[in-house]
Amino acid sequence: MSWVFLVVETVLIVLGVLLISFLFAPIGLGGGLLYVPLFHYIGDWEIDQKLIIVSLLLSAITSYGSGLEHRKKGYHNDELTGIALWGAIPGALIGALFVFTTQDQFKSIFKLMSIIIVGFVISKMVKRITSTNLEEGAEPEIQLVKMTSLSAFGGFLSSVMAIGAGMIYVPAMKFFGAQNTRKAIGSSLNIMMIVVPFAIFAHFILLESYQLEAIKKELLFLTALVLVTFVGAKSGAIIGFKLFSEPMLMRVFIAVLSITWVNYLIDVIL
Repeated sequence: MSWVFLVVETVLIVLGVLLISFLFAPIGLGGGLLYVPLFHYIGDWEIDQKLIIVSLLLSAITSYGSGLEHRKKGYHNDELTGIALWGAIPGALIGALFVFTTQDQFKSIFKLMSIIIVGFVISKMVKRITSTNLEEGAEPEIQLVKMTSLSAFGGFLSSVMAIGAGMIYVPAMKFFGAQNTRKAIGSSLNIMMIVVPFAIFAHFILLESYQLEAIKKELLFLTALVLVTFVGAKSGAIIGFKLFSEPMLMRVFIAVLSITWVNYLIDVIL
């Protein structure tokens, strides 16, 4: 009976990873918002640095699979991406240190932060989109300090919440980098392609020996998940270009964040 349960669990995780990468790729998210719950609730993994590394790894692959497709279409701004990295990379390194120093309380901190931050991002995006729609003929203004500062916060959250942090980078690029939705998404993915590997490395060198051994045991499984993630992200990006208009992309973006927020809220309440 145990092997049947293991097979079902493995299939659910693989299908979940494929679906998450496929759905998150077109809207500039790495998928960590759902990779963590997937492994935690379906695979019964503890929320620790091992799970953070795996979630970040899959988020990185999602960002590469989708980010490269966005680059092919010209949906990116390398200059603003480079500026944002001055905040995002240090933020990711600080975040990894924060996780390491709060290990005993981290699970509770993680879920509480998720509720507060995701809820805040949703409310701000709805407010900004509404106000933007009302401002006719207003010229967008690039605000580099705010964009870089928000990107630094995104880097921090990437390491702490095991996410690509597209939920921070996309608004940073759209509202403070004055990019249209598709370029904001493409630039977000390009930031993630660089920052997430830094976050992975920072967490990796802080791993406990037993966590490192646990990852080694899952190496073959993780390799398969990497391939599945890349296929899902690449396919999702290509199909997303054809199906999603820019206004629809933002609505889907907010909807996905809302579902994630409700998931964490229910978990904390129960």
